[in-house]
Amino acid sequence: MGIAAIANDYLTRPLGSAAGKETTPVISETESFGQKLQAETEKKCPYSFLAKDGVIQYKGVTFVCDYKQNAITLGNMYEKDKVLKIALPSGGSLHVNVDNIDTLSKAASMFTPENLNAIMRAIHEYNHCTRKRIEIEEEKAETAEEAAAESETPDAEKEPEVDKATLAEQINAFRTELFYKLINNETEIKIRIGSQEMSIKEWDKLMDSIDKELETIHEALMEKEEKQSEKEQEERIRKLFEDRNTNEEITTVVGV
Repeated sequence: MGIAAIANDYLTRPLGSAAGKETTPVISETESFGQKLQAETEKKCPYSFLAKDGVIQYKGVTFVCDYKQNAITLGNMYEKDKVLKIALPSGGSLHVNVDNIDTLSKAASMFTPENLNAIMRAIHEYNHCTRKRIEIEEEKAETAEEAAAESETPDAEKEPEVDKATLAEQINAFRTELFYKLINNETEIKIRIGSQEMSIKEWDKLMDSIDKELETIHEALMEKEEKQSEKEQEERIRKLFEDRNTNEEITTVVGV
């Protein structure tokens, strides 16, 4: 409810009641109005200026304002294990269900460059975490199958349960570490190149070393071309002298 709507509600409300009943004191109305006005003013969430009745509609994407957590949400928030919470540099946060990440891309232009960068970094880290989790699960499954095949003891059937508990602990520890890194902006984007991943710093360092090598090769080629050019110039000068000497000898013979 907007401030104007609150004011209008109180201005149009009857000041008195029916005959024979007590009139409500004006001061209580004023206090109640002030409390409601304060509650409306204290409502905060990112991009609230785009909201209408607590909902932001942007290019077909629907965000819901969560004033209690100073956040905007996208997707089903009841699936808590699927909710990715992203702190925005401008204030507040974005809570998005991972099933709605593709939908979020349609509203990319709604966010500031700083916020968009934080969102992309968080999504990249989530994808990286998911890949690592799948790899760990596959490795654990393969190890459990190999152990079961090699051992015929009754205890072999209990191994997968122990592995699952260990896997869950590793994943939770990784997610906790990742969460604190995201909050403190200590993460680096990794780019998959073939079979390996490189951070932006590692990529820049590699590119710098390649540039230096190319520059060295270029300088060597330029030096070689200069030497070749000097040699060709000397050869042309020598040939000119030889031609001139030959012509002088011919002139002398003809004169005799």
